Amino acid sequence: MNIIEILDDNLIMESLEANSKIDALDKMSENLLKYDYISDKKGFLDDVLYREELGTTGIGNYIAIPHGQSDYVKKTTISIAKLVDEVEWETLDDNNVKVIVLFVVKNGKDFSDNHLKLLSEVASSLANDEILNKLLSAISKNDIKECFV
Repeated sequence: MNIIEILDDNLIMESLEANSKIDALDKMSENLLKYDYISDKKGFLDDVLYREELGTTGIGNYIAIPHGQSDYVKKTTISIAKLVDEVEWETLDDNNVKVIVLFVVKNGKDFSDNHLKLLSEVASSLANDEILNKLLSAISKNDIKECFV
């Protein structure tokens, strides 16, 4: 499994308006429910927020990679949101967040098999300064998608 195989254009939000971390994650969760990737928005969001309490997912450089490991996930995927305005987030470099890459992974075997592979792919892409800058300046779904090809 790789990112392009599971990245649904419907889950790329190129200009998400949100006033907080929770608001952004709530809107992303609503979109996941709309496109049938999760079975329960509140349950999924609670699982994401629980994971946030365990340690920061703000990796720095205006990027956050929250993890949605949950029994409410119907199909493993990634949801990406480029925010209209930065939101406060606990990050390694104390910057706010402009882009959220939300991992949406089923609990159990699927989690152990796929989560680390996807995380590795995303981290590899974001470690490249050129790709990172392209992502931060992206204005379309296609621009965002190209960062992970």
